[in-house]
Formats: sequence, structure tokens, C-alpha cells
Amino acid sequence: MSYLPYPYFYFMERYQLLQTIYEISKHDPKPETYPCKPRELILRFMQDWTTIQQSLVDLEQEKLITTVQQDTLVIRITKEGIWKIAELQGVLKKR
Repeated sequence: MSYLPYPYFYFMERYQLLQTIYEISKHDPKPETYPCKPRELILRFMQDWTTIQQSLVDLEQEKLITTVQQDTLVIRITKEGIWKIAELQGVLKKR
């Protein structure tokens, strides 16, 4: 069995995207209310839009984000999403 320096789940694209959404919204007094826009994700997350969309669907199914279609798509991290990032970061710090 080979040793991975980080847990496998950290490399899953959807959790990398969740981390990106968190990084965008974390400076807001209430990160879960920050309206993240697709262009912010496209600029920071080096994947094509189709991949990003699928990851958004997966994250929303896990209740880690919410999405709503307004003039443009608005993505918000949920409290559960913030807790998931804290959990993932805690696991990585222990390594």
C-alpha cells in the first residue's frame, strides 16, 4: 500500500472547489451569505465550467453549498460547508 501525503478526499475536485468558495467568502462577516459568482470560481479554480458545474451539483447534494439562479448563478457556502472545510483542514494539519 502506498502512502499518500494527504487524505484522498482532499484531492476530490468538489472539495477543492468548496475550499475555493470558502476562500472567496471567508472575509465576509457572514460567509454563508456572500453571493459567490461563477466568474469568481472560473478565475480561481483551474477547471472547465462543465467540471465546475458537476462539482457544484455534488456539493449541493451534500448540503455544503446552495445555488440560486438570479441574473447570474449565485453560490453560497452553508454552515455545513464551513464546518467541512474546518474538518478537512484539521485532518491535514494533523499529518
